[in-house]
Amino acid sequence: MKEMKNLSYKLHRPLVWALIYHIIGIIGGTIWAKCSYRSFSIFLFFCIGLIVWMYYISNSKRILYLSLCIFIGFIRFLSHPVEIEAPYLEGTITLSGTVVSKQVGEFNESFILKQVIYYKEGSPVKLRSKVKVLSSQPVAIEEGNSMTFTGKVKPSAKMYNPSDMNYESYLKSQGIVCEVQLQNIQEIVPTSNWIIQARKVLKQQIEKVFQNEDEGLVNAFILGDVKKINEETKQIYRLLGIGHILAVSGLHLSIVSGMLWYILGRLGFSYSVRNSITIIGIWTYCLLTTSSVSILRACMMLTVILLIRSLWEEEDLFSTCALAAIIILGLNPFELYQVGFQLSFMSLIGIGMLQYIYRYMKYVVRVSKRWMKVGKVVLPSVVLTCILSPILAYHFYEIPVLGIVLNIIIIPVFSLLIPMIFFIVALSFFVPVVSCFLAYGMIGLLNGIKEVGAILIQLPFVTIITGRPSLLQLGLYYASLSIGMLWLIRQVPDRVRINQEEVSLVTVKDEVKYILKCIRKERLLLLAILLALLAFNLEYQRDKLEIMHLYIGQGDSCVITTPEGKTILLDSGPERGSETLLRYLKYKGVNKVDLAILSHPHEDHSGGLIKLMEKGMKVEAVVWADSYLEDVYRTKLIELCTEKQVKLYNLYKGDQIQVGQLKLEVLWPYKEGPHMDLNETSLVCLLKYNQVSELFTGDIGFQTEQMLLSELTDIDLLKVAHHGSQNSTSLKFLEKVCPEYGMISSGVANRYGHPHRTTLERLVAYDVQTYTTSDKGAIKILTNGLTYTVEAQLQEEE
Repeated sequence: MKEMKNLSYKLHRPLVWALIYHIIGIIGGTIWAKCSYRSFSIFLFFCIGLIVWMYYISNSKRILYLSLCIFIGFIRFLSHPVEIEAPYLEGTITLSGTVVSKQVGEFNESFILKQVIYYKEGSPVKLRSKVKVLSSQPVAIEEGNSMTFTGKVKPSAKMYNPSDMNYESYLKSQGIVCEVQLQNIQEIVPTSNWIIQARKVLKQQIEKVFQNEDEGLVNAFILGDVKKINEETKQIYRLLGIGHILAVSGLHLSIVSGMLWYILGRLGFSYSVRNSITIIGIWTYCLLTTSSVSILRACMMLTVILLIRSLWEEEDLFSTCALAAIIILGLNPFELYQVGFQLSFMSLIGIGMLQYIYRYMKYVVRVSKRWMKVGKVVLPSVVLTCILSPILAYHFYEIPVLGIVLNIIIIPVFSLLIPMIFFIVALSFFVPVVSCFLAYGMIGLLNGIKEVGAILIQLPFVTIITGRPSLLQLGLYYASLSIGMLWLIRQVPDRVRINQEEVSLVTVKDEVKYILKCIRKERLLLLAILLALLAFNLEYQRDKLEIMHLYIGQGDSCVITTPEGKTILLDSGPERGSETLLRYLKYKGVNKVDLAILSHPHEDHSGGLIKLMEKGMKVEAVVWADSYLEDVYRTKLIELCTEKQVKLYNLYKGDQIQVGQLKLEVLWPYKEGPHMDLNETSLVCLLKYNQVSELFTGDIGFQTEQMLLSELTDIDLLKVAHHGSQNSTSLKFLEKVCPEYGMISSGVANRYGHPHRTTLERLVAYDVQTYTTSDKGAIKILTNGLTYTVEAQLQEEE
């Protein structure tokens, strides 16, 4: 015990250090699992460097302690059930399990099963992971029921575009080992328990009191059930930066625990008893809700905080957070990569930092009591925004600026509204008439908040599209914050005189000296400022043209980024692919499209642009070759360009577009016609960037290719026409253009059979290296005008 105390003394905040090195171990396990042995070699050298550094500033006991943390994180990641059990689940399998949750989507239903049994060759094998079941038909099953069924395991989800969500990692963070497409249900056993019954009663009571006029918000606030909230409401809350209000999270559990704490205090219970009953209360509430990973995470964090407060008189927030994080990551290391986990713990770190900022203001700057009160209202939102914004930018590519101000107002407002909603629902069991009357007022208040929100999101700069910052930028930014905070801590005196008495302030001044003993405090501040400036101004040198052929389903879309930072959109995919396109544009930090070029107004080429403009994306100009053939999307586009005052230009054979050094030559169609078919009158243009060229062909077929033969010369890259249809890309055409690479845009398992086998054979016959978005994902071409590289998103497929 004495040795442990000595070790704990030398390891200032040992739990924080343990968490840091545990995370390093998880990252190492991630690299190993991806079979990236080159990256793992770099990781090993990094770990050796850390150990050498620790040996230099500490002793062997610290090295052993932290090396063990790395090893535990590494092994835990590789030994997690979702990693071990996944390889055994493939093909058609028979499973049984208990339904934890059910969700009804637009196109299918899904169920999450726990206590899953896998029947391998007739023998039952119990899985420790959960399974997600997908059904294209409605299934008469409820939460808590058990089911036995046969289904086909779906392949692991892929990131077809660099901006796509890592869905596989998300499933693993939820403890889900795989998705299974339901084929045949063998048995459904209706079961129930008090938790399910209590949840049903609460839902029925909420519907009875609020009469389904609250747009599902009350269900979300109390039970974490967001199924009934319409997309418009979700969008308003998200754009305002207050989307976290809609899901039961740390805020809601803090309110619940605060209410319990107050009530128990009024009843005269002791400090430790209040803590114990509050822990029981929040876990009971957790069971009554959807018990999602975010709710469980918040419960775990609050439990650790309350336990620490019960065991020790003083609480160190950083150590408490570190302990909670170690427990959560120990249970599921995949949580590390989820935005919810990152935001939750960074928020707590921000709260811890606030305490030192307040002390600095009070004892060093010596601000007045009036300004201290103002600071305690304004600073939490400002500090949390500074800490959380890079994470939001990394995952969502934008920052809700308005949320900085709104959270100052909204969090206190909802901290009052949510207890009032609890009170109304509780009152409805005893005095239903009064509760219904109060519910009408609450509905009006919620509708008023929504209406005000709908007006606010129309304001400029509600959100700032940032693009995804690089890991280097994130590292520099957080390093600057950390060093700046260490400098601020060093300014706070160890002891201050209050009311003529010496009162000790618990600071980490000694710890700072221990870590940065050779650095003067002035240099700390200077270093923090320099790192912050470097993080904000660090950009990769834009000396190359980037052509990105996106995977957008069964459609065409290509985003061109010039060295000058201009964005050119060449076709935009179908309407349902607009979210993919918008997400990629945000990923690149694009807040406007400088030029949109449409080959023709079919939905799979123009639908995405129409949706983007409807959602408010600024488009400077649209170019096409109007054939004047009637089409619903042609009419939509013309009307929308007129409404949004977007310039719409017609270009035909012989016209050119010049953007910096980039030149687009229009080769087809003729202005005079004949215009008989929208596909055959697609805008065909040749992109030239110095000595590198790519031909964009729309959906033309053999007939138009024949007419273009006299206009064509050798090219480097070919956007293969009509998604690889068998009626395009003839042998004569290929012989004339002789491309080195061919890019085909097609959807996975599309009903047209694109790309056709005969087209692929023709491309092979002319030694064209072909990339298909349905197989390789997005295809990126980088060129300086003299040479170029072609890179597929799904490199492992190559």
